[in-house]
Amino acid sequence: MVAYRFKNVHVEGMGAFYPETELTSSEVEDRIAPLYERLGIPFGTLERLSGIRARRMWGRDMAPSSAGAKAVEEALDLAGIDKASVGALISCSVCRDLFEPATACIMHGKVGLPHQTLSFDISNACIGFSNGLMVVANMIEAGQITCGVVVSAENPAIIVDGNFRLLEERRESMTREKLLKVLPTFTLGSGAIAYVLTHSSIAKSPIRYHGGVALTASEHAGLCGGNGDFCVMRDEEDRYPIMETESSVLIESAAQLGGRAWGLASDVLGWSAEEVDHVVCHQVGKQVNSDFYSKLGLPFEKDFAIYQDYGNMVSAALPSALRMAIEQRGFSSGDKVVTTAFGSGLNAVFSGFTW
Repeated sequence: MVAYRFKNVHVEGMGAFYPETELTSSEVEDRIAPLYERLGIPFGTLERLSGIRARRMWGRDMAPSSAGAKAVEEALDLAGIDKASVGALISCSVCRDLFEPATACIMHGKVGLPHQTLSFDISNACIGFSNGLMVVANMIEAGQITCGVVVSAENPAIIVDGNFRLLEERRESMTREKLLKVLPTFTLGSGAIAYVLTHSSIAKSPIRYHGGVALTASEHAGLCGGNGDFCVMRDEEDRYPIMETESSVLIESAAQLGGRAWGLASDVLGWSAEEVDHVVCHQVGKQVNSDFYSKLGLPFEKDFAIYQDYGNMVSAALPSALRMAIEQRGFSSGDKVVTTAFGSGLNAVFSGFTW
């Protein structure tokens, strides 16, 4: 376990950029209708299993750096932070422009940040943004910088397209078991989110980032994965990216890991479950339900979710949900918020914020 505590870190601004185009679960199923019919799968299964009515999607021409730059610029504007004050920019997306240079470096140029702004990528499945917050907050706490930006911009269009092609090409040989492993890929959505973190000495925002804990249960690394990066693809069947997920086992394993994580985070933050006012979990779907929360040891009635209309925006999902929770719930002074981040690996990062 890694425990981390911060005394001087604030969330100064949150910026976002989302696609205008909506892709409904019904539209997804229309595209794979022949396969559904052959396997005898009822229409509506995708939404029934996931709870996701729709997701927002960009086309394949939207580069993560371009979407991320828009989110960063909005976050800086809302925070009233001059670009010259930004000490670090970390991009945490699964989706990247290129293998090199870092997407953060490309974004750095698009935003127009100065030479003294450090830029690099952190990629860790759906949990990358939480890892990025940890890194920037540690730099602020250590006195290396007074302001840093964490951003995730996810455009899984190529992965979703790859899975459509897979199902079309293997329509006659596809089994129900195989389809159930592929179907969770169609819950993915596009979106970009950026947070500006500052030292308390220059902070104007009341939002404090207190810390939390991080755990890894790598025995579950095989439960959700994409095929290899393009540079290591050798088999003919791997000519485009696909993903497979053992959903039910993954959710159960995440709940067990999360139960351990909350027990530790409760001690680090000094908060009981009853004292927590709001909980924001990774937006995987309705599988994160009351039973899941009971295993975590946190109150489900305090959960806030956006997956119904945004799908699973990978590493941008949880920070987007927190931003929307602030807008829609109207947090009060003194409110305690716990974010419960999960990512393939299996990793968990539980963090605490106050208003």
